[in-house]
Amino acid sequence: MRAAENEVIAIAAEIEALTERFVKAVKFASTMTGRERQRLYGTGVRNYGFIEKAWDIARGNPEAMPSFLTSEEMGLDVRSLEHNRQLLFAIDQLREVVNQCTLVSGDKCYHDALHVYNGLKEQSRANVHGAAPLYESLSVFFSRHRKTGEHEPTQKELERDFKKLLHGKADGEIVIKNESPKVKGGVRKVVDNVRKGRASVKKTAEAKVSE
Repeated sequence: MRAAENEVIAIAAEIEALTERFVKAVKFASTMTGRERQRLYGTGVRNYGFIEKAWDIARGNPEAMPSFLTSEEMGLDVRSLEHNRQLLFAIDQLREVVNQCTLVSGDKCYHDALHVYNGLKEQSRANVHGAAPLYESLSVFFSRHRKTGEHEPTQKELERDFKKLLHGKADGEIVIKNESPKVKGGVRKVVDNVRKGRASVKKTAEAKVSE
């Protein structure tokens, strides 16, 4: 197992080095804001099909090219897009494998933590010296009481902020994470970080399900 851990650490270091290498190669040193990204056209299935069709027409009909754009320039742009798409596809494959490994290791760690929690719970009930405060420090993670001042974004607030981001009228992000129920209740987490830089978190505990 230790050899596998060392390999993961080495791969992570290689990926960091490759990221730096990629940034230098494409001369892209800045991080775009949400509004800047909204101004750019994506290359989903429809847009990519449009690009491919226009490129086919341009290659076969030079007279269709506007005066400010040559077929050579467009060809370079299309090839650059193709290379980036292939790289992104490879990264997505790696991300999927790593994500699955993370889920497995995370599940194992959660079970380990549950064993510690349940052990302290029994020791606390048996009045073992020093067990009670340790048990209480872990039991807070199972409390459903919200912290004072914590705001749960409503459905209307989320829809409103989503529309603002979609139309480039606001900066920020909305992140939705969902954890399927396993040995404990599933948790859905919504982070709305659009309104004036304030992050709001909403958690909804699902019914307890046993594997």
